[in-house]
Amino acid sequence: MSDLEITGAGDPGSDSDPIRSLVDDNQRRAGLLAEEQAPAPPRQLVRRLAILVAPAVGLALIFGLWELYVRATGVRPITLPPPSRILRHVVEEPGFYWEHSWITMQEAALGFWLGFAAALTVATFMAHSRFVERSTIPVIVLLQSTPVAVLAPVFLIWFGFNIWPKVLVAAVFCFIPFVMNAFTGLRAIDEGAYELMRSVSSSRWEIFWKLRLPHSMPYLFSSARICLGLALVGAVIGEMFAGSTGGLGNTARVGQTRLLVDQLWGSIFVLALIGVLANLFLAAVEARVLRWHSSQNTRR
Repeated sequence: MSDLEITGAGDPGSDSDPIRSLVDDNQRRAGLLAEEQAPAPPRQLVRRLAILVAPAVGLALIFGLWELYVRATGVRPITLPPPSRILRHVVEEPGFYWEHSWITMQEAALGFWLGFAAALTVATFMAHSRFVERSTIPVIVLLQSTPVAVLAPVFLIWFGFNIWPKVLVAAVFCFIPFVMNAFTGLRAIDEGAYELMRSVSSSRWEIFWKLRLPHSMPYLFSSARICLGLALVGAVIGEMFAGSTGGLGNTARVGQTRLLVDQLWGSIFVLALIGVLANLFLAAVEARVLRWHSSQNTRR
């Protein structure tokens, strides 16, 4: 009896040690889990700052090396002016560049949306009909193989000296990437979801609006990034070859023929700035519209 009482009441190591060790293990695991789940604000902050600063670092490096090369080698300004001189010229002539930038942006925007609307319409018919697909592909290949610049004088003859020749050149530039990506996105749908919608007697319009179009959005945004630059290129080529008295393409052409080097490079710089700002705006819209898509996962 005495042995039982002494062992049960006085020895803490017989029954309480396993319980205490089990409790300690659970507490330790809970602490480790909390540490793993707890965010690391400094690391996340540094990562976000690095992502934001990286483009500025790249641009500063390019322009810095350009400036250093011109200063060190003594290249004549008529051959390659330093970027500081070009920026100073643009800042000194804001009204001039804004007036011509507005003309080019109007032509590029109209061409972009016209090319998008035409491409989405054609791609929709191609996605719903094999006959339309097979009959349209050769035309697209033919148009893709034709240098678009040679169409500018043709559009000038057809539509005269107005905005439409430049808009149509920009639209043709945008049409090919848009139509191919839209067609791929409209066709590459989930087969199970498609059969499910057909099993509940969904109409073609419902399948298009609720399945095909949402699935094609990543493809459309990818092509839109390409077409933003192509729309500017088309507008500039139209201004150079389709007769124009305004626009950045015209100012670049005049600068080249009259050896106005600052004006030539200033037009190039402003065109590049418009393209960068347009891409940033499109990236913000894409992040908003496609926040459900895996391509917007920034943790990868």
